[in-house]
Amino acid sequence: MKINEHLYIVGGGDYGYNLSHRLDSNCYVLDTGEELWLIDAGFDGGERIMKNIRADGLDPFNITRIFVTHYHADHAGALGYWRDTINDHLLVQISELAAPTIRIADEDKIGLTWAKSFGFYPSDFIWKPCEVDVEMRHAQVFKSGDFELKAILTPGHCEGHMNFLVTGAGRSYLFSGDHVFWGGKIILQNVADSSVQDYADSMNRLLDYDFGALMPGHLAFSLEDGKRHVVKAAEQFNKIGLPENLL
Repeated sequence: MKINEHLYIVGGGDYGYNLSHRLDSNCYVLDTGEELWLIDAGFDGGERIMKNIRADGLDPFNITRIFVTHYHADHAGALGYWRDTINDHLLVQISELAAPTIRIADEDKIGLTWAKSFGFYPSDFIWKPCEVDVEMRHAQVFKSGDFELKAILTPGHCEGHMNFLVTGAGRSYLFSGDHVFWGGKIILQNVADSSVQDYADSMNRLLDYDFGALMPGHLAFSLEDGKRHVVKAAEQFNKIGLPENLL
């Protein structure tokens, strides 16, 4: 689904636009003019996402990089599919803190084993290991055409979570993964690597960045004044409370 001349939303499940597998996160394609970048890989809807990309007039085999916000299964579960399908030139990129987990598909580390035990994820789903080509660091920058992507480390929802600040063609976007959503909502979970204190610190860190559009991993996106959602969440944290939880 085309958003503008450079940006497309090509995947999303029950907590989004139901464009692909019901458990997929929102997945976006950015056309830099020189490359196609995929932001988040989804859970298990790779084939449907590829069809959506083709329906938007793009060739999925022109995807050169997958930027992954974090290692949870709804965002990274399909990485193995993308690696197997577009292997010759694809770079898989995730935080250096999350890369070891992706490489061995550690289901216990990300809480997948536990979530499968009570039916949140299908019990027969097998997470495939996937090589990581680029272990991203905080403030690392990637450029293509007129576009620049800056990786921002934002732990809290989970260890190694990143937001991606993208600027180019007169626009700016924050791809926030599961860090912040429309209305200042968050996802704070009862899992070992989720931290209230880290979440609050990371939300306040985002106040230092300016951007127009908020493109989250679930729910609706905001093409204008997207920072208001970050401000709302930060205000709640800074009053010793918690923003509204999506789950």
